[in-house]
Amino acid sequence: MITSPALRRDFIKKIGKLSPRVVRGNAHTHRPLLLLWLLGRTAVGASRLTTWKETRAAFEKLEATYGNGTTSDSAQYPFWVLHATDALWEIEAADQITPSPGRRRPTISVLDQVNPEAGFTPDVYAMLSTDSGLVANAAAILLARFFNPVPAGLVAAVGLDGLLPAGREVDLVLPIPGSVAFPKRKAIHTDLGGQWTSGISTLDDGLMCVFSNAKGPYDDQAIPGTDLIEYRGQGLSGDQTLQGGGNAQLLVCQEKREPIRYWHQPADGEWGFDTWAVIVDRRRVWGKGEDKQWRREFAWVLAPVPSPFRNQWPQSVIDRLAQDDGQTHDETLGTEAPTAVTKQDAGRQYRKLCESVERREAVNHTRTTHTASDRYFRSADARIAVMLRAQGTCENPDCGGQPADVTDKGGAILEVDHVDERATQGRDHPANMIALCPNCHSIKTRGSTRHDLKRKLKAQVERLHREAQAWETLTT
Repeated sequence: MITSPALRRDFIKKIGKLSPRVVRGNAHTHRPLLLLWLLGRTAVGASRLTTWKETRAAFEKLEATYGNGTTSDSAQYPFWVLHATDALWEIEAADQITPSPGRRRPTISVLDQVNPEAGFTPDVYAMLSTDSGLVANAAAILLARFFNPVPAGLVAAVGLDGLLPAGREVDLVLPIPGSVAFPKRKAIHTDLGGQWTSGISTLDDGLMCVFSNAKGPYDDQAIPGTDLIEYRGQGLSGDQTLQGGGNAQLLVCQEKREPIRYWHQPADGEWGFDTWAVIVDRRRVWGKGEDKQWRREFAWVLAPVPSPFRNQWPQSVIDRLAQDDGQTHDETLGTEAPTAVTKQDAGRQYRKLCESVERREAVNHTRTTHTASDRYFRSADARIAVMLRAQGTCENPDCGGQPADVTDKGGAILEVDHVDERATQGRDHPANMIALCPNCHSIKTRGSTRHDLKRKLKAQVERLHREAQAWETLTT
């Protein structure tokens, strides 16, 4: 039998819409657990239909070991709701089973009396019976979403150990990183579901994704010198918030330490699923919106992981998660958006940015450990200050020709670099940083005259830093 793409897509989509049952603030995994058992029955060739009593006995045994909250209707709830609400299986003659007045589900005594048979619909059962890959994919999705890390013995207990070898569940949560390429976001939506415009959304399987376009309106980037990714939050103009939308979804992922798919489209390239990732930090930083105006943005720090399953994450990521306090570290406090109209404005903002850098230097000097994101964001204000000081011009006094073009956001094509390198204990401070055009930056990095240039730039930065500090006192 050839699996119907539409039927397969509909089945995965229904699994992706499953959510835990919340009882008195606790999220219970009744439905996912019963669904794993149903998939396991299909995997071993069991009959399509099973009676309520058989289902109840099997479920209660599983729940005793792998459940996360027993209730009086633990078996009754998923048995009925997977049929009535989620439409993931059918109950024979369900229309003849009447719930008690004021109840949405029949009582256990009624189900015991009728003992109805239930199972996947004939079409779904036929599809799953002939497509073990789909069974494995569906089971791996449920494990990643609701049983993460996978409890020892669960896969075997539901009869899926023949399809999901221990430690290889990651290969069954499709697609696999690096295995797909799409020319446009809409093509991802057509094949895998989810939004095709939002930068933060789930696919059909319910697992969260973030999408980063090198040509897009956000300043997403790899954090230099680390394996971390800075992903800017959702909201094109005005200060971003955590209320609603994609930022609220990422906040949940951070709180629950849920895995995220990181998709990226390089300039003039195709969309690819690069890696699984987990949020290890959240910062508030200055950035420019679609309207090219400065505003406060959220910078989500993502750590790549080899798998969506927590027990397969490296110790370095576990350590970073342990350091994450779950709070927003606001890098904009005490500073102003660099929207200077006059040199006096620029001088005041330059001073505040330098003071912010110095406050962080003082705090970090007393700390015994530093996170990679600490080191990176500590210099964010310094980079903004240097660009403010440069006034759109390369700061090399011997610049041979700066590009006349500008960036997509209207800024000068300049790169901020340390005069004394960080590797030799150079400060993350405007007094040790300079804005260079790409040509001058290349000469400073690998030109034969780089040593002479460095001496000139050091003197130049000292002078420029003093002058920028004096701008605030200028009279008009």
